[in-house]
This record gives sequence, structure tokens and C-alpha cells, in this order.
Amino acid sequence: MDSLKAEQHRQLLIDELRALFVRSGLKIIGSGGSGSYDPPPKLRNEGYGDQEDKRPDIFAIDETTGHYVIGLARLGVGDLETDHALTQYNVFLDQFDPRTGERARMIVILPASKVAEFNTLITHYIHPELWGSISVVGSDATLA
Repeated sequence: MDSLKAEQHRQLLIDELRALFVRSGLKIIGSGGSGSYDPPPKLRNEGYGDQEDKRPDIFAIDETTGHYVIGLARLGVGDLETDHALTQYNVFLDQFDPRTGERARMIVILPASKVAEFNTLITHYIHPELWGSISVVGSDATLA
């Protein structure tokens, strides 16, 4: 897949995930690739990988619980276990609501055919106590 098609497919995944957030009643604070929202904030890196703060694709809050919800789109082709991706997973799972101390939820969308691969990767790279904070959405969206 050339880089333009890859970026278009990734944007489709972000759009699909944003629609899911809206349907779920989440308040979107920032979203990449959307003129309707500001870009998501960079989230503080407390010592992972390259030590740089990371920006998710979508940042939202569940107003009923007060929990942060972080959205991330992956194509599943060379972007699941790069150093950058592994740093993002750790940074995003290390975010806490300052009022409640509750850990943020991370929702990752990727092609349905890549869900099993992602789940295997997570069990190897992410501490088991964090698995419950991760949700995976399999998308059937394809680029024509």
C-alpha cells in the first residue's frame, strides 16, 4: 500500500472510531483529521521509549464516569510494534484522571484481519494488569 493510500485508510479508521465515540456518548476533546475538532493534546511521557510526549488520534472523556478515553488507529502493516507504537501504548495507558486516579481507557481500531495479531502483541509487550484498559475494534473498512 503506498503512503497516500495508507494515510487515507488510516483516516477512515480514525473517522470510524470517532463516530463510535460519538455514538457511545463520549465527549471528544480532540481528534486528528477533523476540521470539527481541535487536534488531541500531547500526553505526558513519564519515561517510556524516546521520552517524548505522544499525541493520540482521538482524546475524549466519558462524562458519566469522568474517565479519559484515548483512541488510536492502526493499519496493522508495519505499525503495530514499532518503537514509536510501543511507546504510545505505554504512554497512553499511563494516563490517569487527576480527580479520581482512574486509569484512562485506550481503544484501538484496526482492520478486523489484524485483531488477533494485535492481541498477541499486547500480551507480549503490555503488563497483564493493563489489559483490561484496552479495547480493540475490528474494522471492515477498506479503501477502494
